[in-house]
Amino acid sequence: MPQSKMLVDTNSYLRLAQNIRPFLAVEFGPDPTCLYVLAETGMEIEASHRLTHKFFWALEEEHVLERKFTPSISRKQKKEMLDALSYIWEFVLSDHPGPSKVDATYLAYGYILKLPVVTDDRDMRSLAKIFDIKTVKTLELMKHMLDVEHITLVKVRGIVDHWKYINDLPADLVNDVTELFPPAITPTSNHDVLGERP
Repeated sequence: MPQSKMLVDTNSYLRLAQNIRPFLAVEFGPDPTCLYVLAETGMEIEASHRLTHKFFWALEEEHVLERKFTPSISRKQKKEMLDALSYIWEFVLSDHPGPSKVDATYLAYGYILKLPVVTDDRDMRSLAKIFDIKTVKTLELMKHMLDVEHITLVKVRGIVDHWKYINDLPADLVNDVTELFPPAITPTSNHDVLGERP
């Protein structure tokens, strides 16, 4: 059965890869899903002092090697992707400020390869909608992983607790948890997004 590939943007990757291992290029679920990042994610992490300080674990060999598994792309698709990137980036510069060049690159790959992009970035999701590119939030990805028994609800709780600890909460967290995980999780605020422990 062919893989159902998804691209995971830098922010969502950093929210998940430390706690779900292995994370990339591993099939899970009956209709196998497989997650990938672009080479730009590694470059973005290494070029940012803020990211290397806060997410120091991402420079460990295990994660650096895992990020080398990127989606395959033909020469024709590469040209189409560069054309799409040029068009999307021009649109960002003229009409839709906010997304970075790396964000635009993810969306260009998603557009050409017809792959959903996992991102919590509101500007990026808004831009994707304009170009009819499917996006998935980090919590939606975790819900899918939970549904196919790739992770447990305990793991979900642990990951969200970690987000709170490092002050890296996705936008709309409370609403998304309420919608995706009822009634097992009943949040009332960003500080109580996972309800009572068993």
